[in-house]
Amino acid sequence: MSKIMKPDELRRHIKNFLSGNRFGSLGTCMNNMPRSSPVQYFLGQDLEIYILSAGGTKFQYIQHNPNVCLLVNTEYTNYTRIEGVQVFGRAVTSEEEPRLLHEAMEFCPDCHTIESLKDTIKVIKIIPEEIIYLNSRETGDRTKQVLTKEHITRQKTQFDRELVFQ
Repeated sequence: MSKIMKPDELRRHIKNFLSGNRFGSLGTCMNNMPRSSPVQYFLGQDLEIYILSAGGTKFQYIQHNPNVCLLVNTEYTNYTRIEGVQVFGRAVTSEEEPRLLHEAMEFCPDCHTIESLKDTIKVIKIIPEEIIYLNSRETGDRTKQVLTKEHITRQKTQFDRELVFQ
């Protein structure tokens, strides 16, 4: 993938890639001590990420420092042939915002999991600030494509605004 994509096209590629995967690695940091945790996630609105968890140290890290990075990638067979997404953003947890449990249920592909474990399950929501996409699987081109905060949330068109005000 050698061409730089326009924001809408890049957003589509990122959404398709994230939707086609479920597992990633969540990077957190506290007191200059980085931590990486394997997680299962699903997408919400505007490329927001939801992670269900039984708890653990990552929640303490997020409480101390809400800046996180989620890495989702294909199998790493060779550094020149890989596809992946890094989502940099701010995390909030259901420990801080209990409403996140109900919010996550709106997007969870298996909401029975949340319903049956709602007394023990916790939620992490990542609000993206920057997303980096790399797809070098076909050509080996390692051009990183960056989707910035202003393009993550789908922008309303003039037509959409006119519909709202009619």
